[in-house]
Amino acid sequence: MKFSNAIVFVASFAGASASLRAQTPTTPPKTIVVPRDSVSIADVQRAADELARSVQAVVKKFTEDPQLKIAALNLAKESVNAAQVVVNQQAETLQSVLENLAKEVAAASETIQKSKPKTH
Repeated sequence: MKFSNAIVFVASFAGASASLRAQTPTTPPKTIVVPRDSVSIADVQRAADELARSVQAVVKKFTEDPQLKIAALNLAKESVNAAQVVVNQQAETLQSVLENLAKEVAAASETIQKSKPKTH
């Protein structure tokens, strides 16, 4: 079940990023990656700062562009719908498992009762 959740999330995210790429011009990355054997804390901090700026820019685009805002809302709606389907499937599976366990417990109890000697 968790794997299907991941597939739904990735598919939703891929659809949103594809629509975002289709609506925004592509620009080459500003940073140049230099291959090294180790990464310093300063490198990690710079990468985190750049990621924060990128996320902030994307959020700003989503809030300013009505088409992107609608696309984000549609993505959120579809994600909620997918989550509801998964929850329903899990509920059905759990119900089935509980019913089978109840039958097994009843059968085991009956077997135990039959095997006990009767004392009057």
